[in-house]
Amino acid sequence: MTKHNIATIGSTRKPLTCLKAKVIYALIVLSLYTTCGALAAPTAESQTSMQQFKVAKAAYMQGEYELAKKHLLAAVDSDKANWEAHYLLGLVLGQEGNFSLSIAHAQKSLALNPDFAPAYSVLGRSLAEAQKLPEARQALETACRLDPKSAGNQCNLGAVLGMSKDFKGAYAAYKRAAELDPKYVNAYLGMSSCLGKQGDKKGQIEACRKACEMVPGSALAHAKLGLLLSENGDIGGSMSEGYTANVLRLKESWNDFLGTFLTAWASVFLVFAGIFAVIFAGSKFKPQEGEAVLRSFFLTFYKDKPGRFVVTSDRLVFVPEAFSAWFGSTNVSIQRGQIESINYLSTVGGGTVSILTRDGSVHQFRMPLLVLDPLRSLLVGQGIVSKEPSAEAPAAAAAEEKKEEKQEEPAAPAKTEETKAKADGEA
Repeated sequence: MTKHNIATIGSTRKPLTCLKAKVIYALIVLSLYTTCGALAAPTAESQTSMQQFKVAKAAYMQGEYELAKKHLLAAVDSDKANWEAHYLLGLVLGQEGNFSLSIAHAQKSLALNPDFAPAYSVLGRSLAEAQKLPEARQALETACRLDPKSAGNQCNLGAVLGMSKDFKGAYAAYKRAAELDPKYVNAYLGMSSCLGKQGDKKGQIEACRKACEMVPGSALAHAKLGLLLSENGDIGGSMSEGYTANVLRLKESWNDFLGTFLTAWASVFLVFAGIFAVIFAGSKFKPQEGEAVLRSFFLTFYKDKPGRFVVTSDRLVFVPEAFSAWFGSTNVSIQRGQIESINYLSTVGGGTVSILTRDGSVHQFRMPLLVLDPLRSLLVGQGIVSKEPSAEAPAAAAAEEKKEEKQEEPAAPAKTEETKAKADGEA
């Protein structure tokens, strides 16, 4: 187009030239718009996929996981390049336990977006659940590298390291998570678990206390602390934390029916806890001179009498609670050197420890599994002769019960003179 033509656009002297210029200009603009639109405008398939993804995300945030899964499947079916849909679908599938499909969709998301840290986190968690720990660790380390400020990624890495028995590494990961998010209760509980696995019982309890201090509204933290205090023999502290945990659970799941149910359950729990506290508080033990008390266990029963089982440097001692002692129940003291063998029997309702001494006596102690497991670990760790649960334990138990029944069986009444004379007359 010449300068003359450009200058005369819009004039009335040469209308034909003006018309041609306008047509050419319109065609150029239309061509550019069409070309750019073809490059930038989303296709119908991708629009449908994104709409499905938005609906799925909203359903997921409201806890409607099945509905979210349905829309996510439609999203990836419409557009297989929707990496966000693949990621969220992998998360939902992992939460419902379908780890193989979860891994597949997480990998598809990463193939489309290799720097997406949340997809690495989902991949690592699902690999760990599938017992592929080295691959899970690698995926979670990548997630932490891509998103170093994510406390969740650090916690997931700590869990995988703990599953791999690397408790020091797991503790470090949980500690970093707590530093990133001081209100992240799982970080403190993870540290507590790692310290317990390494034998630091005091540190384990302190980490749980820290969780309760930083997140006082966590029922889980108070429940864990109560359990640890119970195992450590602190019945009062255990009751207090159990009560707090129940109150918090009540607040979290409050409604007309459930609230009434939980209130009644908590009241029953407190009543029984008070009864047990009064009963077992009377089982006091005083060691002999030069004897060290290693640990004591409540909720132990000997001949159906409740009391405390005490492990010292020289003996194993059962101390009955106050009420049983008033009715004649006495201490049972077994020197370590007199122990022939120890049998452990675990059942759904509890456990039994049967101690056979060198003089042929069998002493049976019944207790819940919460007490049996740490007691067995302590006795085995002390090098006291022990056996795993076998058929001998029930046999020993049966023999002991039979012996007790025989001792309690009343003797037959002696014949009186009158009865004897009558019998002679009949003869």
